[in-house]
Amino acid sequence: MKNQYVILTGGKNNAGDFLIKYRAKKLFENIREDRKIIDLNAWEKFDKDQLKIVNESKALILMGGPSLQKDMYPGIYKLTEKLEDINPPIISMGIGWKSISGTWRDTYEYPFSNNSLKFLDRINNSGYLSSVRDYHSLNSLRFNGFEKFLMTGCPAYYDFNSLNKDIITPNIRKVSFSLGVSFIESKSMERVMKDNILKCRDIFQDKDFEVVFHHSLNRDTFLSTHNATSIHVEMHNRFANWLEEHNIKYVDISGSAENLMNYYSNVDLHIGYRVHAHIFMNSISKFSILISEDGRSKATKDVIGGIVLDGYFSFKDTFLSKVISKFCKTFDRFEANEYLSKELRSNLLYEKNIDYTRIKNSRKMIDNNFEIMKKFLKQLP
Repeated sequence: MKNQYVILTGGKNNAGDFLIKYRAKKLFENIREDRKIIDLNAWEKFDKDQLKIVNESKALILMGGPSLQKDMYPGIYKLTEKLEDINPPIISMGIGWKSISGTWRDTYEYPFSNNSLKFLDRINNSGYLSSVRDYHSLNSLRFNGFEKFLMTGCPAYYDFNSLNKDIITPNIRKVSFSLGVSFIESKSMERVMKDNILKCRDIFQDKDFEVVFHHSLNRDTFLSTHNATSIHVEMHNRFANWLEEHNIKYVDISGSAENLMNYYSNVDLHIGYRVHAHIFMNSISKFSILISEDGRSKATKDVIGGIVLDGYFSFKDTFLSKVISKFCKTFDRFEANEYLSKELRSNLLYEKNIDYTRIKNSRKMIDNNFEIMKKFLKQLP
């Protein structure tokens, strides 16, 4: 075997996926410099040459993202038709669950297909510890009988220039609001999202304020990188049109980790729905308020503390609600948090009054979690 790892990553056009890949490679570069990293697309099936590369490697590592899903294999990871064709240990690094309702109760009976259970059993019995990005994901695995996992946090949390250093006391000049995706299917979430953008514009009228898109607004670019219907990009462009009508600036940072890092490095306060905007801002010890629209957001609070506000109270996830929503497009499965604007303003004032204590606490939690990440990386083959 060669001194190399193959990592499977998910970067298409979502800026957050590229950040995971970028930061993961930096982790290997600093902690496992003895291993060469070969990056393959997670969503593609291995061809003959790729399988040969995998089988010459010390490990096949599944990298980041919400890939811990019911149809994890072969839905998320195509790999090969027969897992036995893969020789090295298969190990996960910072993967996470995907649940819209996102309650802790959801972790007790988190569903996996039979193929995914066999796949997870292969990972669990690899002879090495694997990792997940939050405690909700960890509990989902434990309640399915898989114990050989650590909670390391997402690779994107770790910036080597910021670890174990004091936070940057905010001097707020530039404020960015990251747009979520729940508005595509929910009128109540769209209404609350727009209301909060307008409120933030008013609060920060003397600041540089703009809205940020993490997915491409270019139709051809988006559809060339996603197996999705055009409604996603159409709704995003309608939202962009609404912003123009209200004279609110916006920017598209999709396509690379550099776009995300360069952009948010010049932001003093992030507010919004994008988990990896929140993760990046916290990773460089800057002020961020995350608004939850699914379980990935909610799980973040247990990992690094900080400020995570509920964007919704509940989500209808019954079989009947799924059927109704399929045939009735006006049926709203979300119950949006109508108090969010008031809560957001309150948290902004409160954090300033307590000298940004929650940002400081998040910094400490990231630094502590990094010790677990190092333990995970050092025990890899």
